[in-house]
Amino acid sequence: MNISGINSTASITQNMQQAEIKVRSDATPTQASMSQTIEPDSVSISDAAQKKLSTELGTAMHKNSANTKAQQSEQVDTRTETEKKIDKLKEELKELKEQRQALANDHSEAAEQKRKDIDAQMMMLNVQLTTLLKAQKDEAESGA
Repeated sequence: MNISGINSTASITQNMQQAEIKVRSDATPTQASMSQTIEPDSVSISDAAQKKLSTELGTAMHKNSANTKAQQSEQVDTRTETEKKIDKLKEELKELKEQRQALANDHSEAAEQKRKDIDAQMMMLNVQLTTLLKAQKDEAESGA
């Protein structure tokens, strides 16, 4: 059996895209052949071919991944400075909440002091976030 492209250096994805299957209907089955069960053909692939196929597919996937990352880095961030600051404050609040939750089961005085410090930081960040959200709303209303 000759498999097209098995020894070529072209990418396996190109071979798969160009593959074409044609069904011929010019042969009429006889009564004897209809009663027999037809066993499907099986193809085995050598270890060397499996390694080559794996390498080609891995290379193609790596190139696709690199292209996707390049396209994402080329996209321009169209957010305003206010939106960027809001996102940064939200991230900081999220981190502080996680720190506070980590201290939830610790009942020592040091942990209590740390919770108070975290609470104070969270309050300041919430005030800043509220101010920025109000400013963003004002910008949207004046721009509309």
